Amino acid sequence: MKMNNQDRKQWIVIGVLIILVACFAGIMIFGGGAAFLALRDKDTTPKATEQVNEPPPDNTGVQDPTQVPETSDNNLIPFEAVVQIFAYYLEDGDYYVGWTGSGTIISADGLILTNAHVVLPDKYFPVDALSIALTVEEDQLPDERYLAEVMQADEALDLAVLQITSDLNWNPINKSDLNLPFVPQGNADALSLGDAITILGYPGIGGDTITLTAGEVSGFTQETGYGDRAFIKTNATIAGGNSGGLAVDSSGRLIGVPTQLGYGGDGQFVDCRVLADTNRDGVINDNDSCVPTGGFINALRPINLAIPLIEAAQNGEINIQRITSNNVAVEAPESSNVLFEDYFDPPAAGWVEWETDISKVEFVNGDMQISLFEEDYFAWNNPELWFTDVIISTFVHIEEPGEDAAFGVICRYQDEDNFYGLEVSEDGYFVIWKYVAGEYENLYGWEETDLIPSTGTFEISASCIGNELALAVDGYILGSVIDDSFSEGDVGIVVDAWEVPGFTISFEAFLVYSPE
Repeated sequence: MKMNNQDRKQWIVIGVLIILVACFAGIMIFGGGAAFLALRDKDTTPKATEQVNEPPPDNTGVQDPTQVPETSDNNLIPFEAVVQIFAYYLEDGDYYVGWTGSGTIISADGLILTNAHVVLPDKYFPVDALSIALTVEEDQLPDERYLAEVMQADEALDLAVLQITSDLNWNPINKSDLNLPFVPQGNADALSLGDAITILGYPGIGGDTITLTAGEVSGFTQETGYGDRAFIKTNATIAGGNSGGLAVDSSGRLIGVPTQLGYGGDGQFVDCRVLADTNRDGVINDNDSCVPTGGFINALRPINLAIPLIEAAQNGEINIQRITSNNVAVEAPESSNVLFEDYFDPPAAGWVEWETDISKVEFVNGDMQISLFEEDYFAWNNPELWFTDVIISTFVHIEEPGEDAAFGVICRYQDEDNFYGLEVSEDGYFVIWKYVAGEYENLYGWEETDLIPSTGTFEISASCIGNELALAVDGYILGSVIDDSFSEGDVGIVVDAWEVPGFTISFEAFLVYSPE
């Protein structure tokens, strides 16, 4: 059904936040602007420190990395070398599971290769402990036995190497005594189209035991800085939870890691995280629908890109590389390129005022002020215009602070279910995201920066040019991302309330420039 402008100005309340495994979205309609709700629930999985298990068998390890370790089933399907990783956070003296992922044991002394996003903290949850569950039997649940520490991590590659360090009671372990089953390294550069690939992991679908899928090499993807084989494309099915797992060639050698980075088309995602009670049963669980966190579902990071990290971890080196902005200063557009400007005294175009129990928008002394009164909501307002390639600039100050309020601009707004958002937060983070067919996906972030002022008025700028989106504060680029979902649409302002509502953000001006 075709929607008119008034229809596009309706409220949405839906769920958004970020943990692994399952949920999305109920919608409520109100008048003018838009907002959504995100609920978080704590996993009641037993604490890592409450479990003590027997050590793994002594006769499963193989020390020679050039040989394929034998398993109890088939030496070309090394399922015993696959682990499930639990990322725990500590709150009020108790450990809770934030999310899970998969990993591969790559040495008998307990080195594990996985994804960086599986083991590094995000904006909302720290990672206070990483536990390792071994695959002892192919038809049994993984056995949670050890705690591990991050030795190497490269967030840009989305790869990490862990080292098992202790049992579940934090008692140190002599790694040379572990003698764990492991997978030898292969050579992803030797792969060709049509070569067989086997993938093992804990995808979070089809039960809780290890899952095998098989396919072929279907192509390769280039990426600046990583060459012509930055990703291996495959027709093997990969689902959320497989992140960090094992991909072997026909000889049983490790050639890749399923990862969330990259993009392969609409609706193709590796990971989902808990967001909301979408089926309205009062509980957030596997019965609720899922919001993807990004990445394409048929891609692997080749093992060759992980070799420097593995070698450094073998040498006992610790290094964690987070994605940081280059903080490049950019020149402001010429005033002659202004397509639209509004100083809200009085407001122009199609901006609207409203007041509900959830939020309030009003124009006060030449400012547009947006207040949010409940946690886990966001609201936006747009002037009912239409552009293709633009640079957007708005001047902002925090009228009444919260703690983690986020605010910024939107571009290429098609309707209430389809647009881009580019935001900063008062606690020093920034994010670029998109909303596609009512599904939220982070494209870049949340990342921390010291460039966001805590007081006073500052400028938030965003460019939406071609397939590149970029976000800047006071003329310094925080980050950019490539995405092809939308090529044109309306622009606007957006504000988020996460854990601490009851704040007001003032926007002093809003300008739209042509990039030419």
